[in-house]
Amino acid sequence: MSSTTSTTFATLSALHTLIGDALEDIQRVFSQDIPIPPSTPSPRSSQCSSPAYTSSTPGASPPTSSFPTTPSTSFPPTPVSATFPSDSRSRTTNVNAPAIDYPSPDGPFISASLSEQLAAHPDACAAALKIVAACGQMSNIVHKPFLSLCDAVIGYNLPACIRLVEHLHIAEILREAEDERQFLLSQKEDKVVLTPERSNEPALSHVLRLLSTHHLLRETAPNVFALTRVASLLDSGKSVKEVFASYAKYRDSNGTAAFVGLTTDELFKSAAYLTEAFTGVQLPASSAFNLAFQTAAPFFDWLEDAADQPKSFRLERFSKAMTGTSGWEAPGAILSAFDWHSLPRGSTIIDVGGGIGSTTIASDESPNEDMHFRFIVQDRPVVTGLGIAAWRTQCLEMLESGQVQFQVYLLRVVLHDWPDSYARRILINLRVASAPETRLIIADHVLPLACNGSEPWTLDSVLANVEGAEQTLAIPPLLPNLGKASANVYWMDLLMHITFNGKERTLREFCALALSAGWRVTRMTRSDGSLFAHLVCEPV
Repeated sequence: MSSTTSTTFATLSALHTLIGDALEDIQRVFSQDIPIPPSTPSPRSSQCSSPAYTSSTPGASPPTSSFPTTPSTSFPPTPVSATFPSDSRSRTTNVNAPAIDYPSPDGPFISASLSEQLAAHPDACAAALKIVAACGQMSNIVHKPFLSLCDAVIGYNLPACIRLVEHLHIAEILREAEDERQFLLSQKEDKVVLTPERSNEPALSHVLRLLSTHHLLRETAPNVFALTRVASLLDSGKSVKEVFASYAKYRDSNGTAAFVGLTTDELFKSAAYLTEAFTGVQLPASSAFNLAFQTAAPFFDWLEDAADQPKSFRLERFSKAMTGTSGWEAPGAILSAFDWHSLPRGSTIIDVGGGIGSTTIASDESPNEDMHFRFIVQDRPVVTGLGIAAWRTQCLEMLESGQVQFQVYLLRVVLHDWPDSYARRILINLRVASAPETRLIIADHVLPLACNGSEPWTLDSVLANVEGAEQTLAIPPLLPNLGKASANVYWMDLLMHITFNGKERTLREFCALALSAGWRVTRMTRSDGSLFAHLVCEPV
């Protein structure tokens, strides 16, 4: 047997063992009385469950799957090669059988349920990421290379199908069908889904079957489909009649459906022009978005063309989609990102590019209510107009403004919209307006590298003083960035390039960018299981 074959089998064995250990970690959380970390989720957070999904029993978990439940014992132990460092533990004792089952993949996502709260426990999240990373790596090793390539190059059909499902409000239809004991989808189609001249149930069933094959939906009988824990996030909570009656589907929702609509519409179409934009074949310096939509206008200028009804709808959808992106963060993460009580009472926080003010609402919640902070949300006039309309009845005090000394600037998912030259200009403008005691919080994804190496991937002279910095998220045989478990941030990185010629950044890139504009990154915080970070900066 060749050494290459032996090494590959050793890698597979190590990954297999890692999965078993991580499963035990999750079962341990569900088996013991581990305190659930307190959180302060915004009522508009994408982590909130849809109004359609409620439980009459406090702490009840979603319906259990019809499939056999996960055994309480771990996978059988597998030899691990000495090539890989391992924290594999002895399996002389079994984990107690969990009293609460892990959230069922067949039931809706209900954030308030005990099972979802346990699944969100930091220990369970960390273990889940290891399982996702290891399974993705194992799949890549054992799958036929050509089929893996096909998954990558034909995978564009997934977002195309998800867009159709969101556009046709299939989640709301299936939820109502569930309420009516699983009516056939075809019985609904001729009433609300498709006009008679467009009715094409067989084609639609093929779309839904592809999504079922990827565990996004369930096919419960021939051409009969049901929601899953994942697909339930698409549900706006409104009735089928409401979502088909107007463009108001996303209003008073958690924003997840709006985020899906945005990413599978404008951004998905733009992605097809990545090569042309990269090579400058057509219009040098144009983004893929400009090429896809045949416009010279930047994305936000194009979006604000309210004279065009579809664009007006897209603008409202984009604003709500930014609320939906709170799913990147743990609920209340902004509250622990900075020592808010270090500020004087009545300090002013400026949410730069803050959209309709969703993050500001979360920042003003307990335990900061007694600090009497003053918040100002700055954005383009059209966007702040939407924010005023959204919050007028709930947070009237947020609409006030005045000439004050600013203590904190907040830049949440702003810098990733811009290439370095423009991002530096933004930071310089804030630096010019800052006092020595001013602080800047940058909230964005921080990209880890996918390589190992003895040479640090950080700016030694700067990063040594960054509290909370780390160089790797996992040990071999996993990729140091947790591979597939971290894929979302790399999708977002490319989306930023496609739409704005922007990018997500590594910590090294953030430190260099901040220094070039007169700021020093002093601290990085991010919740367990998330690559969305808050970087605290001070003037230099």
